[in-house]
Amino acid sequence: MAFRSAPLGLSLALAATVFCARGSAQTTTTSIDTARSPLTGSTRRIGLGGAFVALGDDTEGVAINPASVALRLPYSWTWWDYGFGVDFSVGAWLPKNDLYNQGTEGGSGKSSALFGSLAAILYAGHFGVGAAAEAQSNAASRPQEDQGVARNFSANFGMVHSSAAYGFLDNQLLIGVGGRFVGMSFDTRSSSSALSTAGAGYTAGVTYKPAAHQYRVAVAYKSRIRAEVPGDVGQAPSPVEVPWELALGFTYQFGKRVMNPRFVSVDEVARIAAGGAKPSKADRERAERQLFEDYQGRQRRYVLVATELLVVQGNGDHVGVERLWTERGTASAARPVILPRLGVEAEVVPHVLRLRAGSYYEAERVNLKPVRIHGTGGLDVRLFRWNVFGLVKPFDYWQLSVAADVARAYLNTSFSIGFWH
Repeated sequence: MAFRSAPLGLSLALAATVFCARGSAQTTTTSIDTARSPLTGSTRRIGLGGAFVALGDDTEGVAINPASVALRLPYSWTWWDYGFGVDFSVGAWLPKNDLYNQGTEGGSGKSSALFGSLAAILYAGHFGVGAAAEAQSNAASRPQEDQGVARNFSANFGMVHSSAAYGFLDNQLLIGVGGRFVGMSFDTRSSSSALSTAGAGYTAGVTYKPAAHQYRVAVAYKSRIRAEVPGDVGQAPSPVEVPWELALGFTYQFGKRVMNPRFVSVDEVARIAAGGAKPSKADRERAERQLFEDYQGRQRRYVLVATELLVVQGNGDHVGVERLWTERGTASAARPVILPRLGVEAEVVPHVLRLRAGSYYEAERVNLKPVRIHGTGGLDVRLFRWNVFGLVKPFDYWQLSVAADVARAYLNTSFSIGFWH
């Protein structure tokens, strides 16, 4: 078994936004756009500015690209293997934390968010299955201009991703499919009860990672999800929509470190050492030690450049969260929104320190909203050695990861603990 990084962190000022609204005085129905612009996810993804669709692996990639669940890591040597990851975040640092990117038009107010996720993967040779569950809770408040009283808004958003993928051509071409299931609950504090709804969609992804080459190319698609929120007495339901997303990614790694090593199992090495005969337990143990030593002896220095182009559905007849929260509802973008992302990662001190930096563009998805350019950064540092009473050998060095996402009136700082590889 190979143990992997399991991020268990506290993130300050979450990069998670759920746009949802409901009109208490309207009798007509308007679709509600629930797109999320700031980044969520693992510390590594945030540090790389979200450029992760071609790089995603292990549990960090389950919610990003379904093909990633078939990607065997260079320190995974058994035919059957698994990985798991946990993340927890809370955000409300800035006095005027602008999660909804309203700028000066939004007036003064405060918003906060909570985020948590749990993911797991099971491998069987070149086949993999995975699942990830994400939960978000956002809250916002602002003075109501004409009355001078507070107006509050909250939204709870949960999504479950399931994926299955297979690595063709000796794990060089990964193809995956899956589903995503969403549940939402909204409360504007203007009615006696919260409103809830649920829906489902599908995902598909492809990653190409040629062996002994230094690049990866990937594409991932997430379908639109449609649901309805019940209306008040005498009102029609309000349609709610999670827009479709199409992500295109390219990653290149400079340096002598091999980016896409061939998957080699303990059984394969042990059988070769035994001259083609059935390997014994001792043969397998020697083979595992050999693979571990080979991995530890690999070149560590590298510079990785990751890019991603995210295209998000546009719907001119939809509205954003302002319709209820500020009573200034505006139509969402009529055409698809294009969001470029860029990240760089390097192991600057071998076996000790990795650094990351990135940037991404938060577009004007809802008309009249100001554009924001985000700058991100992060690091992994190797800590002490502890095998948890023999449970996490041979990778028993612990790792601290830190990431930050900064923009106008926005801050997200993430910390996680895992294992150094």
